[in-house]
Amino acid sequence: MSPNALFSGPASAKLLRAVVPAVALCGIVAVASSLLAPTTATAGPTIKVAQADPVRPGFQRFAWLNAWADHHTAPGGSAAGRLDGVPRMRIVVGHLRRTLVDFGVLAEVEAPQRATFERYGREYALISTPDATDDAVFYRRSVFRLVSRDPVTMYYRHGARVTAPVVVLEERATGRRVGVLPVHFPASIPSAPNQKKWRQIDAQIVKSIVARSEVPMIVAGDFNQRNDILCDLTSPETGLISPLATHETCNTFGRAPIDQTFLDPSLRPDRYRAYSGPSARRATDHGAFYQVRMQIPAGGQPLPRTAQK
Repeated sequence: MSPNALFSGPASAKLLRAVVPAVALCGIVAVASSLLAPTTATAGPTIKVAQADPVRPGFQRFAWLNAWADHHTAPGGSAAGRLDGVPRMRIVVGHLRRTLVDFGVLAEVEAPQRATFERYGREYALISTPDATDDAVFYRRSVFRLVSRDPVTMYYRHGARVTAPVVVLEERATGRRVGVLPVHFPASIPSAPNQKKWRQIDAQIVKSIVARSEVPMIVAGDFNQRNDILCDLTSPETGLISPLATHETCNTFGRAPIDQTFLDPSLRPDRYRAYSGPSARRATDHGAFYQVRMQIPAGGQPLPRTAQK
């Protein structure tokens, strides 16, 4: 069954209205009491880090990776013999510094990892949610300022509701704006088979958010799908693009990773990199960190769907 078939007819439209709030991506600053407010770094040792200048105004480096939730490698976890979540997150922060990343997405993050990121990555702000396992957006404070963040309901295994932050950032040097949605679609595994239905619903939610957005959008994270989601989200109807392949070549591209990013064409992504060295293999069970450069357009408007075909 195609993803679109899940949302045909009046009853399906009602479902979408129920699970997808009207995400106002027009740059309204959220109130300070929002549950999605950036977490303030706790007290700790002073860490002096040189602030990276932008590549040049309008050009920024975006990264995404699966951080491998802390409970997997904690005592009693399924991978307790592997490196613990705290040192793994320190590896992630070190990688972001070395590669001069300006903003990005971390999928599958838990409380000890969030605290570690905030303590050792103080040049970055982290936008998280109240969920125990989080999909978060981060950005370099010297490059971006937060404009807004809005919660959207998505679905994980067996339809469990999770919250994702839809974040709008403004480049300090130019005032150009970009939206970011972090995702983690449910995988079909022996203990939770047949999760395709929920992945299809999540894909429809993503499409609705992109269609409503008033700024160019980036959707990134762990899709637990490969070429099928690559083809789906680069379709002319959705209008996003991938640094991996076009919609015309998505089926012949090869084996796409499950960690992907999709962008409004106005962002003009280039210089796609997959880092799969020893550090990445220690820090995540996915074995790679990903990065792309993009150009945030002046005016901050997504391209019309008809212009993206």
